[in-house]
Amino acid sequence: MAGWAKAQNYTTLLLHDGIFPEITVDLLRERITAAIEEVTSQTELQRIVIFFAGHGAALAVGDQYWILSRWPKCTTEAIRVASLQRMLEYYGPRQVAIIGDACQEFSSSFIDLNGSAVLDRPDEEQRPYELDQFFAVDVGKQAFMIKADGDKKDFCLFTEVLLDALEGDVQEDGFEQIGADKVVTSQSLARYLDSNVMREASKYGIRMVPRPRPGFYTDRAYLTLRTPPPTSFPAPPGEQVFSPISKLPDVIFDRDSSAGQITRFPQIPRPEKTPLPRPRSVGKARLIKPRPGKNTRDVQFKAQEKAREASRKTFFDEVAAATVRDHFETGCGICVSGADVAQVTASFGQVSGVDGHPNWFRIDLEDGNADSLDWSDALVTLTDGRMVSVCVVNNFIAALHVIDAGSVSLVHRPIGHFEDEGRHAIDLLAQEHAGLLNREALIRTTALLRDSKPWIITLGCLAAQFYDAVRDVESLRAMAAFHAMHHRPVPLDIVLYGGGRISQSDGRLYADIPPVAARRLGTEQKQEEIFTGDETPGFSRHPIAGRIPWMHQSWGAVATAQCDASAETWRRQALAAMDFLAPGAFSTAVPSGQEAFLALAAITLDQGQAEPMLSS
Repeated sequence: MAGWAKAQNYTTLLLHDGIFPEITVDLLRERITAAIEEVTSQTELQRIVIFFAGHGAALAVGDQYWILSRWPKCTTEAIRVASLQRMLEYYGPRQVAIIGDACQEFSSSFIDLNGSAVLDRPDEEQRPYELDQFFAVDVGKQAFMIKADGDKKDFCLFTEVLLDALEGDVQEDGFEQIGADKVVTSQSLARYLDSNVMREASKYGIRMVPRPRPGFYTDRAYLTLRTPPPTSFPAPPGEQVFSPISKLPDVIFDRDSSAGQITRFPQIPRPEKTPLPRPRSVGKARLIKPRPGKNTRDVQFKAQEKAREASRKTFFDEVAAATVRDHFETGCGICVSGADVAQVTASFGQVSGVDGHPNWFRIDLEDGNADSLDWSDALVTLTDGRMVSVCVVNNFIAALHVIDAGSVSLVHRPIGHFEDEGRHAIDLLAQEHAGLLNREALIRTTALLRDSKPWIITLGCLAAQFYDAVRDVESLRAMAAFHAMHHRPVPLDIVLYGGGRISQSDGRLYADIPPVAARRLGTEQKQEEIFTGDETPGFSRHPIAGRIPWMHQSWGAVATAQCDASAETWRRQALAAMDFLAPGAFSTAVPSGQEAFLALAAITLDQGQAEPMLSS
C-alpha cells in the first residue's frame, strides 16, 4: 500500500510493527500530525488515505476499533475509527478514504476497550468532507490472512484483492471508462471488492463479505490508465501531455495475458512524476491445511452464529416479558426490572415510588404542562453499586431492564401506547447485544422512524450511530430537526454526532440546529440510506434531552462535538466522567464513578443528611 501511495505522489507515512517496536497512539498522533502539517504548510489538504492492516474489534455497528500494540494493558490503545473520522473534520481535508483490513470481532475480550481518536482537536471549525470507506468485513465478522506456503509469503486476502484493483491488475469490470482513459474510481473499486473478495475467499474455504461504501463525488479517481497517443500525431516539441485528473501520474500499460508480460507504450516524459510499479504478479498462496479444513471452519462459523442467535433470543424474550406501565400521573417515569434498585436521583424533577411496585418511579418534572419539552437526567443506582443513566422525557416512560453485570436494555415508549409497540426497538437492542445488528437493519429503522407513530426515542439514538459511522451529518441534522418539528427535545447523542451546536444555560443544554436543503441522491438505494430527502428548517436554542449521553457509543463524540464557550465546562465534566464508564450499550457508571456522574447530571445530594432511598 505504501508503494502504491508513493507511486500516486501521495505524501506517504508508513508505520509498521516490523519497523517500530510498538505501534502506539502517541506514535500515531506525533507522526500523523507532522505529516498533515508538512502538507498544509505548502498547500491545501485535498485527500487523506488511511490504511490499516491488523487486528480489529467492534462493539456495535459503526463502533469499530483497530487494535494497537499495548491494548491489553491500556484500553485506549486502539484506534476508534468513528472518533478518528469525526476528528479529521477539524483538519480540513476535502476527501478522506478509510481502508481497514481487519476483523470486526464481537467478543467479550474487548468489552472494556475505549479506543482513541488518535489526533488532538485543533482550534479550527469542523468542515465535512467526502468519505470513502472500504472495510474487509462487517461487524461481528472475521478477516483472514493466508499463510505462507513454500516460497510464497503470507498475505492478507482483502488487501491482495484491493491492490489488484488499485494497481490496475484487473479486468474491465474494475475500471470506469472516462473519455479515452480507464480509471479506477471509488465506485468501480467498491464494485470490484463486492464481486471479488467473496469469490477469492471461497477458494481457501473461508467466507468474507466486504463492506465498501464509496462516497467520493468530485475527484473520484484512485488510478488512471492513459490511452497512448496516436503515433501518427506526435505532440509538438516541448509540449506536455497532461492527464485530465492532474494529481495522478501518466502511466500507460497493457497486460499481455498470453505471456504474462507488461507492454509499456511510449509517452512524452512528464516532470516530477514517479512511475507506477508493475501490476501485481504475486501468485496466490495456498493454505497449508488441505481442503477438509473448510468443513472445520464451516462448523465453527455455524456454531458461532447459532450461539449469537440464542443470545439474541434470550435477550429479547427476557426484556419483552418485563411488565412496563403504560402511564404515570406525572407524565413520565421509570420502570426497572431484572434487578433491585437502591436509589433514584433526578436533576430537574421530584422522584416518588409507586405503591406495590418497588422498582417503578414517577418523575414529576418542574413543568407539568403535557405539551412541554421538559426532561430530566435520572441516575438509577442498583444494589450492586452500578449507576445507570436514564434521561426521562415528558410523555414517555423509560423501561430499564438489567440483563446481567454488563448489559442493560433501555427503551423510551410514549405514554398511553401498547407494550408491543416497543418490540421493534427491543429486537434491535437484542441484535446489538448479540453482535448481529447490521447496517441493513438500521437503514430499515430509519424508514420506520420517519413514518411510524408513536415515536420510540431509543430507535433515533441507534439510527444516529449509523449516520455517524458514515458521517452523514445532514441526516443527523435532519433527525434533530425532526424532533424539534414534532415538539420533542433532541436526545443528546444525535447532537453530539453532529446534529447541532451545543450551548448551556442554567444547567440545561440547547442545540442550534442548521437547516438542511432538499436532497436527491443518484440511486434508490442511496436515497433509502438518508434520514429524509426533504428540506428541514433550522432551529435556535432547542432543548437537548440530557446532560449525559444516552448510549455508551456516543461518549466517543464528546471530544469532537461542536460546543460554544458556555458548554465547555459541561464538556470537561463529561470527559472526566468517561473514565468511570462500565461496559454495556447504555451509559452505566462503575460504583467509583458516582461523584463524576452526579456532577455531570447536575444532581446535588444533601450533604448533611443520609442519602434517601429516593431523592431529587
